[in-house]
Amino acid sequence: AQAFASRSPLVADVDPVLSGVALADGAIAVVGAGTGLGKAALFPDGHGGYVGGPSEGGHTNFCPENQREFEFSEFVRNKLDAPYAVWDTVVSGRGLSLIHEFLTGEALEPKDVAEKALSVETETLEWASRFYGRVVRNFALETFALGGVYIAGGVASKNPRLLSHTAFEESFRTSAKYAELLAGIPVTLIDNQESGLWGAAYYGLQELRRL
Repeated sequence: AQAFASRSPLVADVDPVLSGVALADGAIAVVGAGTGLGKAALFPDGHGGYVGGPSEGGHTNFCPENQREFEFSEFVRNKLDAPYAVWDTVVSGRGLSLIHEFLTGEALEPKDVAEKALSVETETLEWASRFYGRVVRNFALETFALGGVYIAGGVASKNPRLLSHTAFEESFRTSAKYAELLAGIPVTLIDNQESGLWGAAYYGLQELRRL
């Protein structure tokens, strides 16, 4: 439903978080972090509509890139008694608490982390922004999302600084091979809390037109 919301009038006049040029016949990636991490993609069906592709990619391994991030991954694994850290935990609301506790030693609920550490420049904000940019970049490459990337979910809509922070763009655009491709992909925030309903309605209309 969130994926199809990206085709609805809901986002027609929304300015992208990161600029780019979306190809009309390109795949579209949608990523949404809230209590967990949701992913879905839309692929043109060749008849003016789209086919939705679900995903459980939120449960793939978190990918640390330096020693301190490896230490964070081990912290999450031990904290949750899990075999490995997953993106569903790291960039969700729960992830905000885990990042903040790892960096500061202070255990807070997600809403308290947002009030204390995401409204101003902090290391917690930088880390959370960097991780969100990384997971969005990975899914954009996995789906070859030349039609654009859309971000949904309460984490970003309630904490837009996660996307406006320079760490988000730096992380999203970074690639040894595909930096140029990523530089051209627009990223847009869907911040309407009823976007799922819009997406369901759009899908219903699309199916009615096929009758």
